[in-house]
Parts: sequence; C-alpha cells; structure tokens
Amino acid sequence: MRVVPALGVGAVVALWAAGCGVELPGPPVETGRVCYQDSDCVPNGCCGEATDAIHVEDAPDCSQVVCQGTCPEDELDCGCGIPVCSGSHCTVAVTAGEGCPTLKRSQR
Repeated sequence: MRVVPALGVGAVVALWAAGCGVELPGPPVETGRVCYQDSDCVPNGCCGEATDAIHVEDAPDCSQVVCQGTCPEDELDCGCGIPVCSGSHCTVAVTAGEGCPTLKRSQR
C-alpha cells in the first residue's frame, strides 16, 4: 500500500477520522487535462456515486440532480475515495478501510 503524501491536510484528517487508510491504486492515467492542485480534480458523477476523478473543467453538471444525501457529494464510491491531483493528472485516492470496496477505475 502506498500512502499519498500529496493530499491536503483536511482530506487526510477527514479520511483518518473515518477510520480509513488512503492509497492510490497505481500510477495516475496520463490523459486528460493537467492539474496543479487537488482542487483541480472532481468526481466524474453526481451525488457521491462517481467512479473516477476528472478535471474540474470537465465536471458533469449536477445542478439539476437531486441527491438523496446518503453519500458525500464531493467524494467517490459513496465516501470511499476522493479526487486528487497526482503526477499532474486527476486520479482517485481510495480508502482502505472496512466497508470500502476497491474502486473499479475506468481505463481512459
């Protein structure tokens, strides 16, 4: 398991508080827009049900989507991953805690 030191302190503390470790599943896929910081990356879906991270400029329009509130909206796989910038590309830092399955990331 490779711990991600590039995560913002707040993100790491939030995941730690949830009882989950944080890891990246391999190197980021080198496609898409270049990111410079974690805030450049967002989930590729709405309502916390995303499966991958994408650049904020490619984000889906979730303004008309009504979420049930069961998952953190800015996270992936219902709270089991967060979008991060790693190697200048958006990827997912997944939690390794109980109840968090490994994300099946798309191959771009």
